[in-house]
Amino acid sequence: MLFSTLVVVLLVPVLASELAQQEAGEGSTEDLLLTEGQLYDPDQPFFDFEESANVTALLGKTAILNCRVKNIGNRTVSWIRHRDIHLLTVGRFTYTSDERFSSRHSAGSDDWLLMIHYLQERDGGMYECQISTTPPQSHLIHLSVVEPETVIIGGPDVYINTGSRLALTCSVKYSPEPPAFIFWYHDDKLVSYERTRGGVVVSTEKGLVTTSRLLVQFAETRHTGLYTCSPANSEPKSVNVHVIAGDQPAAIVHENGGAGVLALLSLPLFLALFSLTLPPLLLS
Repeated sequence: MLFSTLVVVLLVPVLASELAQQEAGEGSTEDLLLTEGQLYDPDQPFFDFEESANVTALLGKTAILNCRVKNIGNRTVSWIRHRDIHLLTVGRFTYTSDERFSSRHSAGSDDWLLMIHYLQERDGGMYECQISTTPPQSHLIHLSVVEPETVIIGGPDVYINTGSRLALTCSVKYSPEPPAFIFWYHDDKLVSYERTRGGVVVSTEKGLVTTSRLLVQFAETRHTGLYTCSPANSEPKSVNVHVIAGDQPAAIVHENGGAGVLALLSLPLFLALFSLTLPPLLLS
């Protein structure tokens, strides 16, 4: 009995010590866990992933890739083009003969910028931001090089009858930012946005896809011609509008801006076209 009591007395402090160490170890692991699932040492640098995101930039413009590194200490940050493992920058120094690439960093800042001027399509792809730890820490950022596209729904020709509603819809897609303005031209003349009855009304909605709508409530023959949608940051797009005089509509333009469809012809013209399809014996 005395031996059993002695064993318990000796084991309790040992077990208590091991349990305390285990709890301390679990707590320190939790403290090291970032929201992105990255484990780090408080004395080591780490990436701020939310501020080091993928980038979309316009063809021919300047792309700015940001790599935010916390607690960098005396380490340096390098940028590497991933497709050919080409070293572009180390710290604030550039190591490429392509003068379109440059590095930007302000003293005391956590941001290390890679700037690419006069963007080309081949510049798109993965870029690696690397911290000079042992072993090195890396974070990949994807650059997308896009060219905005202008689309007029219903082109290239739209047919309507006099007195009908003319509605043209122009959309600008694949633009990192909405165009500063969108101008409409009628036969190379800037459209005057009249808000009187029978005039032209233009409305623009900016967003991921910017949409501009040109509306003529009661179309007249003078509204026939070439209409061009010209955004500030994209190539212009044109559509031919044919306003046909007469009581019968030559075509229907959908209110949603869908393609003009030849829907109804005048009766004499229909009979003339129909007669051309009949066999000669039936016509004799």
